[in-house]
Amino acid sequence: MGRSGSPSFAGNAGRSAGHWFDTLAALIVVAAAIGIAGMMLAAYYRAPDLLWRAFYHDRNSHYSFGLDLALAIRNLDPAWFFSELEKAKVWPPFHGLMLSAVLLVGGPDHRLAIVPSLMGWVATIAFVWLIARRLVTDRIEGVFAAAIATILTTASPAFRLISADVMLEGLGAGLSAAALWAYLRAFAQPANAARWRLVAVLLTALFFHKGNYWGLLLVAMAIAFASEHRDGSFRLARTLGRIKVGDLIISVVRQPLLILAALIAILIGAIYARGPTAMELFGKSVSLYPPENLTTLAYALVFLWWSLLWWRNKAAIDAALGVPGRALLYWHLTPIAISFLLPHRLSRFLWFVGPANNPDPNATLWTSAQFYWQVFADSFHPTPAMAVPVAALALIGLLGIPRLAPGARVVFLFAIVAWIGVVIHPQHQGRFMSTWVFAVWICSGTGAALLLRRLRGALSPWVRGIVAAAAVASLLAVTIGRPIPGAAYGAAIHPTDGPTDLDLVRPYLPELDGTREVAVFTTFGASKLFAWVIRERCRCNRMVDDPYIDNQPSREDVRKLMAERIAQSTADVIVIIDAPDSRYSLPWAGWEYPRMVGLVDAMAEQTRYKRTATYDLPDQQGRATIWRR
Repeated sequence: MGRSGSPSFAGNAGRSAGHWFDTLAALIVVAAAIGIAGMMLAAYYRAPDLLWRAFYHDRNSHYSFGLDLALAIRNLDPAWFFSELEKAKVWPPFHGLMLSAVLLVGGPDHRLAIVPSLMGWVATIAFVWLIARRLVTDRIEGVFAAAIATILTTASPAFRLISADVMLEGLGAGLSAAALWAYLRAFAQPANAARWRLVAVLLTALFFHKGNYWGLLLVAMAIAFASEHRDGSFRLARTLGRIKVGDLIISVVRQPLLILAALIAILIGAIYARGPTAMELFGKSVSLYPPENLTTLAYALVFLWWSLLWWRNKAAIDAALGVPGRALLYWHLTPIAISFLLPHRLSRFLWFVGPANNPDPNATLWTSAQFYWQVFADSFHPTPAMAVPVAALALIGLLGIPRLAPGARVVFLFAIVAWIGVVIHPQHQGRFMSTWVFAVWICSGTGAALLLRRLRGALSPWVRGIVAAAAVASLLAVTIGRPIPGAAYGAAIHPTDGPTDLDLVRPYLPELDGTREVAVFTTFGASKLFAWVIRERCRCNRMVDDPYIDNQPSREDVRKLMAERIAQSTADVIVIIDAPDSRYSLPWAGWEYPRMVGLVDAMAEQTRYKRTATYDLPDQQGRATIWRR
C-alpha cells in the first residue's frame, strides 16, 4: 500500500507546490502593477494641471459626468442623480459610476480623476499574466509566456499614458482582459454555471462601459465558442437551413406585434430617406426627425413579443440553451435588452458603433491598415524596432494553437477580430487600439514559449529556465528607462505643451460664488470644462449652461443667434471669453474667431446684463468679462 500511495502523494504535493508558486507569482505581478500605478498617480497628483490642456477633449465630459453623480449622492439629491444617469446614452454609465465611487471616498477632487483608469491598467496587467500562464501548461514555459506578455503590456508608452487619463480605454482594457480570462476558466469547466455567470456579468459591465469594446470581444468569443463546438454549430446551421422562407413569413404575419414593429420600421426608413420631417399636432409643429422615439417604439414591440414567447416556452428555451446560454441570456442579454427600452438608447448605440460615426469618409482600408501599424510600432512599444519581432512571435503563437491549452484560440481571435474591426471602422484614432492590443502581447508571449519548447530535447529544465530568465532580463533591459516617444503622446491625445485649460476658469471663479445659474460663451467653442470646474469648487448642483453655437455661416448669424440666447437666458451671470488668438479652432464646427466674435457683438448690444468685471487671461491670449443680470 505504501508503494501505491507514494506516487499519488508526491503528485498531489507537486500540484500543491505548483499552485502556490503560480499564486505567489501572480501576487507579485499584481503588487508590482499597483506600485507602478501608485507612482503614476503620484506624478499626476503633483502636477494635475498638465493633463488638462485640450479644451475639446472627452476627458472633460467623462470627469464632469462622474463628478455630477458623486455630488448628487453626496447632496442626497436622487432627482439629479437619476437625471444625469439617464443622459448616459452615447457613453454608457459604468466609468462614471466607478469615478463617482472614487470621488465619494476621496472627495470631489480632479486629482483623483485618473484612478478608475489606473484600476483598469492594473487589472489588465494582472489578467495578461493569468491568461498567458493559463494558455501554456508547462510551468517554465507558462511563466516565460506570462512574463513576456506582461512586460510588453507594462512597458507600452501609449497604453500607460491613456491609462493615466480620464478616459474609458484603461478601464475598458481591464474589463476586456477580465472577461477573456473568465471565458477561459468557464471553457475549462463548461458545466459550471457560476463560471459562465461571471463571464456574463463581466460582458454586461463591458457593454455598459462602452459598446464597441464589448462588440469586438463578443464577436471573438462567439466565433471561438462555435468553432470549439463544431457539432452543435453544424446542427444549429442545419436546423436553420431547413426553415422554409414561406413558413417563416407566415409565422411572422401571424404575430401582430411583429407586424406593427415592421410597419414602424418602414416608417423610420422613410423618414430617414426624406430627411427632416415634421407634422402638425393640435396646431403645433412636432418634429419627427431623427425618428429616435419611433425606433425605441419598434424595438419595444419586438421586446414584448420575445418576452411573451419566452414566458410561454421558458422550459424549452432553457433546455435548448444549456448552461452557457442560460447564463448569457439572463445575466447579459436581458440587462442589455432592457436598457434599450430607454428613450434614444438604441438609436444612439447604433449610431456610435456604426458607419455613420465617421469624420473621415475618404479613408481606405489600406491607409487605415498602414495607420494602425504605424501606431502599433511607434506608440505602443518603447521602440519601433520591437513591433516586427512582437508580431512575428504572435504569428508563431497563432500557428501553435493546437499545442496550447484548450480554448486558447479565443485570445488570438480577439486580437484578429479587434484589429480588423478598427481597420474597417471609418473613424481612425490610435487610442482605439488600447483596449485590445494586450491580446497581441499575450499571443507574442505564447509564441516565445513555443520557441522555448523547442529546446526541450536539447536542454535540461534548469538550463531552459536560465535561458528564459535571460530572455526576460534582456526584454526588461530594452524597455525599462526609455523616454516616452512623441508618437505615444499623439496616440493618447496627451498634449505636452501649452497653458492649462484650467486658467480659462480659475481667475474669476470667486465671482460665481453664490450664483444659481451660470452661462459661459467663448469665441472658440464649447466644453464641459467650465461645468466641472465650477461645480467642483462649490460642490453643488450649480447650473452651468452648455450653450452650443456652432456651424453658423457668418459673424452676423452668430450675433443673431447669440442675441436670441441672451433674450431667453435665465442665468444670473454670463461669462464671455474673447480670445482672438486662441490656439483652439475647429473650422468644421464653425468654431473660428472671425465668425464666433459675433457673440461679443451681441453681448455689447444687449441691455439685460451689465458688465461688472474683466479678467485678463494672458496665457490663453484672451480675456473674460463678467455680466450680471
